[in-house]
Amino acid sequence: MSSHFLFIHVNLLAPVDSPDTIPISEANILAFLKSHGFTGQILGDFANSPLKPRALAQAMNADSPVALGFTAYQENIEQVRLWARFAKKVSPGIKIIIGGPQATFMPAEGLRHMPEVDFLCRGEGEDVMLGLAQALSKGTDVARVPGLCFLREDAVIETGPAYGAGDLDTYPSAYLMDLIDLRHKGRAVMLTSRGCCYDCAFCYTPRASHRRVRYYSVERIIDEMKYLKSQGMRAFWFADPNFSLSHKRLVTLLETIIKEVPGITFWCQTRYDLVDEGLLSLLKRAGADNVAYGLESANPAVLERIRKPIDLKRLSGVIRLTQEAGINVELFSMFGLPGETFDQALGTLEFVKKNRVAVDGNSISQQAHLFFGTPMNDDPGAYGIRPFQRTRPAYLSVCRDYETDRMSADEIRRVSLIWRLNRNDFLEDVQAGRNLFHRAAFITQNRSALTDRPEATCLLARIYIAFEEYVAASDCIKLLSKAFPGDPAVQELLQGPYRCFKVSRETARRGFKVIYDCQGSVDGGLVPATCGRFQEAILGDGILLPDFERHLERIGPGENVQFDMTFPADYGLSDLDGKTVAFQVHVHCTMEPLTIESYEDLDEQALRNNYQLEDTEALRQHNIDLYYKVLRGAAAGGLKADMTDALILINLYLKLGFVDQATAVAGKLLDNPTVLTHAAHIFRTNGQPVKALELLDRVKQDGPKARLIRAEALYDLDRPEESEAAIKDMKLTNNIQLADLRVKLAGRLALPVDTFLEREEILLDAKTQGML
Repeated sequence: MSSHFLFIHVNLLAPVDSPDTIPISEANILAFLKSHGFTGQILGDFANSPLKPRALAQAMNADSPVALGFTAYQENIEQVRLWARFAKKVSPGIKIIIGGPQATFMPAEGLRHMPEVDFLCRGEGEDVMLGLAQALSKGTDVARVPGLCFLREDAVIETGPAYGAGDLDTYPSAYLMDLIDLRHKGRAVMLTSRGCCYDCAFCYTPRASHRRVRYYSVERIIDEMKYLKSQGMRAFWFADPNFSLSHKRLVTLLETIIKEVPGITFWCQTRYDLVDEGLLSLLKRAGADNVAYGLESANPAVLERIRKPIDLKRLSGVIRLTQEAGINVELFSMFGLPGETFDQALGTLEFVKKNRVAVDGNSISQQAHLFFGTPMNDDPGAYGIRPFQRTRPAYLSVCRDYETDRMSADEIRRVSLIWRLNRNDFLEDVQAGRNLFHRAAFITQNRSALTDRPEATCLLARIYIAFEEYVAASDCIKLLSKAFPGDPAVQELLQGPYRCFKVSRETARRGFKVIYDCQGSVDGGLVPATCGRFQEAILGDGILLPDFERHLERIGPGENVQFDMTFPADYGLSDLDGKTVAFQVHVHCTMEPLTIESYEDLDEQALRNNYQLEDTEALRQHNIDLYYKVLRGAAAGGLKADMTDALILINLYLKLGFVDQATAVAGKLLDNPTVLTHAAHIFRTNGQPVKALELLDRVKQDGPKARLIRAEALYDLDRPEESEAAIKDMKLTNNIQLADLRVKLAGRLALPVDTFLEREEILLDAKTQGML
C-alpha cells in the first residue's frame, strides 16, 4: 500500500498572502510522518487562490495517496466535504480524515451525515496520524490507534484519548524541514506552546488540551526563527493562546531573540494580568509590534457569566502602558454573550475606542460562536442562549444561530452592523474614495437598522459628495443637523468646507484632479504595476510620487507625454525598486478644485460635471465610479438599446440607495423575459426583493430562472413556505443555485434531517460534477 499522505489547507476567508493561510497544523503532522518514513504534500485552497480540481486530481494520480487530511472548522467544513467527495470520485479507495476544532468534539453522528469522511481525529494530530498511517500501511486494525472515531458496520468506534507528547520538541519542525511555502507571506506563524489552563465558557481550547500547557524549548524556537530569518522572513506571529503564561520562560526567550535573532518584529496574544511594565519593555526590545489582549466584554457581570473576570480599570492601564511602550494594542471581543444587553454590547465598542484601540485587525468584534466542546454549546439554556429551531446536520454546531434572553436576533444583527460601520477601513475607504459602491450599499441596504447611528449618515453624505450627488448629500446633512446636532462627527461634517471639482480646459497644476491613462516599461518590457486606464489623482495629495506628479503638471486635457522616471530603491515592489521606467501618459481630463463653504451651497446643477468620455467599456472595467458618472449623465438622453448600460445603472443606483431612480430605469426596459428576469435578480441581490417580485410579475410566464429568483425573493422576505412551494416541482439537473436554496429552506423550515441531508447530497453532487 502507498505510504503517501495528502493534505488540503482550506481557508476561503483569507487571501494567499495572509498568515492565516499558513498550514501550520498540517505541516507539523507531515513533518512527523516524514520523520517516520512516510511521504506527503500540502495543497492550499484560499480566497484569492482557489485550489483547481485538476491540480488535486494530478496530485492524486501522481502519488496515489492512501489518505487525505483536513483541518476542519465550522466555516470551512462544507468546502472540506466538497473536496473529500471530489477526491473519492477520483480515487474511491482513498481514506478521508478530518481533525481540528470541528472534529475533536463533534458528535459521532456527524460521520453518518458525512458519508465521504472515514475518520475523525480526536487527539493530537501528529500521534493520531502516525498511528493511522502505520495501521493503514501494515494492514493492522485501526481500532487500536488512539484518538480516532469511525464507523464499522454502522457502529461507532471511539478508540480512546490521544494526549500527545509532553515535550513538544519530540515533534520535528515543519519549518526546519522546509515543508511550508512562505513565498507569498509577510509573516510566519510560530507556536512556542500548546494548550490553555483557564476555563472560559466560550472557548474550546482548555478542554481540548486537558487544561495543560506544553512548551517547545527556547532552543527549538530560536533555531526556527534563525532559519526563517535566513530565508528573508522578518515578521512573526506567535499564535500561543497565552504567550506570557510562564514569565520566567518568556523572559529567557525574549532575551535570546534580542541576542540571536535581532531585527525582527512579532505579534503575540496574552492576558492583561500576565504582563507588567518591565515585560512590555522587554517585548518591545525583542521586536513586539502588536500585543492582543482578551477583552470579550466591557461589562463585569457579563465577564463573570462567561467565567472570565477582568479588572477593566487595570486592563485600561495595561493598554496605556503597552501603547506607551510603542506597541500597538488589539483587543479580542464578542457580542451576543450570556446576560449581555444591546447597550452593554455597544459599551464594549465604546471601551475599545475610549482606550484608543483601532477597530481593525483582531479588534473587530464578532458574535460569540457556540462551537463543539465549549460549555456554552454543551448547555446553551444554562447561559440564557436560545438556539433557533433549525435543521442542522450533526457535523455543524449551533454557531451563531441563536438569540439570548437579553438580546433578540435583530439586536445582535444591529450590533454586528454597528461594529462593521466603525471599522477603521470603512472610514479610510470613504476618505480615500475606494470601494465606494460597496460601502454605500452596506449603509443603504441596512438603513433601517442604522437610523440612530449618525456615523452611517455622515459616511453616506461623504460618498454622495464624491459621486457628485449633491442633492442627496444635502438631504443627509440636513437630517443630521436636526437629529444629531451635538454629535462630534456631525459637527465636523457641518463645518465643511467641501472639496468639489469642475471639468476644466486648463493645464493641470497643484490641487487639480487629473484623469489619465499610463503605462510604464523597463528595458522595453511593460511593467503591469505601472499600467492603468482612467486613473484619478489629485495633484499635491501625496498619492503619486513627486517626479511622476511633476510631469502631469505640464499637460492638459487630450495631451500625451513621455518621460523617464527612476523609482526609489525601497519603493516596495521588486519590479520597480531602483528601476528607471519609461512612461507614456495620456490625460483625458483635468478638473479644477472648488471649495464650497456651506452644505447649503452644494448646488447640483452648478457643480455636477458632464464627462465627455466615450470608451464606456474600458471605464466599466477600470473605473466603475467614473463609469457611473458618465452613465448617469447619459441616462437623461436614453441609454443603449442593448440594455447592458441600463442594467448596470440599475445596479449602481440601488447600491447608492436610489431605489426610485433604479425603478424608473427598470420601467423603461423592454418587456423581454430575459431582460426583466435579469433586472429582477439585480433588485433582489441589492436588498429589494419586493421590487424584484414586481418586475417578475411583468414576465408573462416564469421560466426556470425567473421561478428561482422569485423563490429567492420570497425567502429574503421571510416567507419560506411560499418559497418552498415556488420551486417544489422544479427539476434543473446540477443547478447549484437551486440546490443551495433547497438546503437553506430545509434548515429554515426545520424539515426532517433526512430531507436536509438528501438535499445536501444533491448540492454536493452538483458542485462535484462541475469540478469533474
